[in-house]
Amino acid sequence: MNGISSKHEKTLTEYIRELSSDENKVQIQAAIALGEWDNDRAVSPLIGALSAKNDDFRREVARALKEIGNKRAIKPLIDVVYNDPSPEVRAEAAYALGYFSLSSNESDVLIESLNDDHYLVRQNIAFALGKIKRRKSVMPLIKLLETEENYNVRELIAWSLGEFKDKRAIQPLILALNDNHIAVRRNAAYALGRLGNPSAVTALKNNLLREGEAKETAWALSKILKKRFAMKILKETYKKKRKGRVFGDCVEICRILFEIDRKSAEELIKEMLNERDFTHYHDEIKTII
Repeated sequence: MNGISSKHEKTLTEYIRELSSDENKVQIQAAIALGEWDNDRAVSPLIGALSAKNDDFRREVARALKEIGNKRAIKPLIDVVYNDPSPEVRAEAAYALGYFSLSSNESDVLIESLNDDHYLVRQNIAFALGKIKRRKSVMPLIKLLETEENYNVRELIAWSLGEFKDKRAIQPLILALNDNHIAVRRNAAYALGRLGNPSAVTALKNNLLREGEAKETAWALSKILKKRFAMKILKETYKKKRKGRVFGDCVEICRILFEIDRKSAEELIKEMLNERDFTHYHDEIKTII
């Protein structure tokens, strides 16, 4: 940020000075404020603060460097991911790196750190790799998806693979539709919609029948199939869900249907608003139009 007033210049200087305070609360508040200021003058002092003793302070410093976005922070943040003793700080640095443009060699460190012993770090590295979109990340992410025990990590891997739009991810994501955790299945459906490959249609149709998974799965089918086929499947599933009294899923299917065929969706919306069974959902239904 350039061209700030002398008053703000003084305030910025004070916050930078407070990074060296003996009080952790003061240090943390200074890091938060410097991140909000988004001023390159704070980059070097913040980088220096990454070696501070307090874990919470280092985590806020990593977050502030993300907010400022100066590329000088990349190597120090990579060093944090690789060496910091706190998993929470490593995870924050990994998350921050997702918002920078990394070179091939720099992204290699993140790929290597997918083997970190803490799930928070692996989770945020998966997110960062999806943001960075280096194709060399695809196979390591697929391998981790197949072996990872923590569902939070699998969830972020599934999301990340959708960002690459790489055909190698299709079959692993189809398998992930049978994951034992709903968050993973939802993200796998979303990712398959991003990939847009027809080979996922049968698995997605089966997944659409699961309670609570209509939103992402219906969206994915609407992105893969031609309009008339998507409409047919969504309408048929709506009827099944309605008969089964799965009203929340009916609303989500109607929401997606509205995006591809407004007239059909408006008929269903009118129907739902006139039915007592949908009373609890009326406010949500009205937001579709």
